[in-house]
Amino acid sequence: MSHFVRLYIVLFFLLFLGAGLWPVQAAERLRTISTAELQRIMVHQPDQKPFVLINSLSPIEFDAEAIKGSVNIPATHTRANNPLLPRDKDVLLIFYCKGVRCSKSRLAARKAMRLGYRDVRVYMPGLPGWKEMGLPLETRVSYPQPGIAHLTPRQVYEQRQTALILDIRGDEVRQLGSLAGAVKIALENLDQRFDGLPKNRQIIIVDHAGKQASICARFLYLHGYTTLAILEGGMVAWVREGLPVEERGGR
Repeated sequence: MSHFVRLYIVLFFLLFLGAGLWPVQAAERLRTISTAELQRIMVHQPDQKPFVLINSLSPIEFDAEAIKGSVNIPATHTRANNPLLPRDKDVLLIFYCKGVRCSKSRLAARKAMRLGYRDVRVYMPGLPGWKEMGLPLETRVSYPQPGIAHLTPRQVYEQRQTALILDIRGDEVRQLGSLAGAVKIALENLDQRFDGLPKNRQIIIVDHAGKQASICARFLYLHGYTTLAILEGGMVAWVREGLPVEERGGR
């Protein structure tokens, strides 16, 4: 893949996927809910319609911080056999994640609509908007704040033969390709699969654009992984540098 084509792909994802504007037609069909409306619903009036407020992030992110009273169903886990989804398809489902630039709540909402739920909405301000208003939050796990090295793409390239590269991206953002030999465990599943990672080897965490690697590192550090580093700027920065990638679907 040429350097020009890689840069074009990066720009596409930054402008459309990263901004949560793609696909536009699907997004336009989603109903939204404001902070004030969500506050009123959370009061639980006697005649109020039943609802479920759903955090669409990974369990690791949910445990760190979430809107009080919400449940965690990662976007990739929004499926018919999930026990946290109500059987009654008329129950109001409200999905949220990390604000207008986070596409996971919209992805989950569209999945719920395809499952037949008739009243589905997205709280677009998400966690940042709720926090900004000083509204109630919950923290289930207090992750440590260790000093984690942030490496440039060139530094990661130089260390790629000795370090374990941990790719925590989901399939929805793997179109940029991957680092050769990377261990791929989406952040949504890491809490169930991390114990297979070695503790006697440096682990370099790669995400999409540098937004999730930090919480991943804090989670791993809590569980005894101390030789950790983060690819600064994620896979977007790697591709921008013109460094080699395996094409989507490569092993």
